[in-house]
Parts: sequence; C-alpha cells; structure tokens
Amino acid sequence: MVNKFFKKTVFLTAIPFFIWTGYWTVSAYAIEHGISLTIEDLVTSKPDARFTVASVTGYPQDFSVGVSDILVGNKGSFKWATKEINLEAKSYQPNKINLDVSKPHSISSPFGSFEVDANVANLIIFFQPNFQLSLGNLEGLFKDISVSFDGLPDTRIDTVSARVEASQSDETSYNVSAEIEGFDLSEIFVDLESDYQYIPNLSFLAEVSLTRPLDRFLIYKAAPKLKMLTLRSALVTYGTTSISMNGKITVNGTEGLDGNIYLTVQGWKSLFNLANEVGFIEPNLEKFFYKALSNIAKQDGSENTINLTLNIKNNTVSYGILTLGVLP
Repeated sequence: MVNKFFKKTVFLTAIPFFIWTGYWTVSAYAIEHGISLTIEDLVTSKPDARFTVASVTGYPQDFSVGVSDILVGNKGSFKWATKEINLEAKSYQPNKINLDVSKPHSISSPFGSFEVDANVANLIIFFQPNFQLSLGNLEGLFKDISVSFDGLPDTRIDTVSARVEASQSDETSYNVSAEIEGFDLSEIFVDLESDYQYIPNLSFLAEVSLTRPLDRFLIYKAAPKLKMLTLRSALVTYGTTSISMNGKITVNGTEGLDGNIYLTVQGWKSLFNLANEVGFIEPNLEKFFYKALSNIAKQDGSENTINLTLNIKNNTVSYGILTLGVLP
C-alpha cells in the first residue's frame, strides 16, 4: 500500500516537471525559429543583412540567446554592425525581453560614420500579449558612453536613459522621454572655457503619433512614418545659459513639416558672447544682432531672457518675417 502511494506521489510530482520542460523546449524552438525567420526576411528585403544565432539556453527559468556578427543596412545608405547582442527573457514572461547591447557598434549613413561603445548598455522591451505583439514599452539605460566620429576626437557621455511607452488611448501614439547627463565635449571644443566644454543635462518629453503601430509586422513592412510630434518639454543647460522648448509639429500632405516651436533662452547674453568669440557672427553684424535680441528680450520685460515663437511651414523655419533656414 505504501509502495503504491509512493508511486502515485512521484507520478503527480513529475507531471508539472514534464509540462514545464515541454513548454520550455517548445518555446525555445519557437524563439530560435522566429529569429531565423526574421533573418531570412531581412536578407530578402535588404541587400545587407547577416546574423549568427546561438542555441537557446537558461532552462528552466530563463530563455537566453546570443546573436553575433550582426550586419544590417543598405549599401550606400545606412549600415549598422556589432559583434554581439544577448537576449534574455524569463520563461514565465517571454514577452518581456532584456537586451545587452554593450558591445561596440559601428554606424554609417549619408550624414557620416561613427562608432559607439558603452560600458553598460541595456534595453528592456515589453510586448503586449496580443497577436500583433505590439510594443508596450521600451526602456534603455546606457553608461560610460564613447562616441567616435570620422575625423573628430572622441566625445563621452556619462549616462543616457530613455523610455518609449504606448499610449493607452491610441495604438499609433507613443510617449517618449530621454535624459542625457554629462556630455563631455572637451576634446572637440579645446579652445573654449571649461563651462562650455561640458553639457551637464539635456532632457525632453514628447508624444509621437505614427501612421501605424510598432509591432511584429515591422519585419515585413516599411517602418511607420511620423504624423505628429507634440513636444511637451525640452531642456538643455550649457554654461550659464538654459534653453527650453515646447510645441507641435505635423506632417503635411507633401511630407513636409508644419507647426510652431516656442523657445525660451535664459542667459542669452553669455551664449551670444560665445558665438561672437568663436566667429559665428560676422564682425559687422555683431551690434545689429545684439540690439535686435535685446529688443526681443525687453518685449517681455526681461534683460537676459528671450522668448521666441518659431514657425515651421513645409520645412522652412522662420521668426516673424525673418527666414532662419530649412530643415533637412
């Protein structure tokens, strides 16, 4: 009787083990197969796409997989390469993925080439549990970052943190925030005063509306386009100058940008003097611009704070009747 009871106990205890092992094995195969299909789709759609995928490990608690020798891009347009990315997810929550992207990255584009390296570079991606695997949120944390541009000295950044979160009311809208701390430009601006060789803080908060949601169909279709950008706030401190912005930009029928940006510059005189010292202002125009900016500041009853409303019409940026330039 005891022996029979013991066998039943062992059998009942083993059932959850076999169920979990089966679940883990099937899920691991699905992950490997899914990555392989993604690679095939990328190779089909792009002239340059290469990955090497390792086997899934981490049983029984985790799914861990390494993707190495990564190359993605279009010849003559954009190319991104890195040696390795490690993906990890808990077996009880496979739709939340941790990515270690701390290996050096090489990026080239029509605007130039550069390399990025970081001591810590982690991404956490949460996909909503639906058929589309829509993006729920994305968080990134990067520390001790080095950026090397072709022909320029290295720049260093202490910390970059970012978050993208899907809107609860619109599946094509996302709340985006980011903060950069300790932007060291001393190797580039070697002749400037120390206050202007370092940006202590830069942050922004915005809502982005796209033509369609960010989901698994990105693999098969072109990336969604921007419909509207609502800039809730942006702030940068540089020397004794503080610059803040907010506004809204929309994409018009010709895919140009329209909208308004409201700009506040506190401590504009020190920034003006810096621009003058480094030669950004023609000597014969120094008095003209200084007087014009002083008059703008006085309109709001301040000597050293400027409030500007910048109008954007089909990519052309203007202030009143003065055209300032064209967005790329």
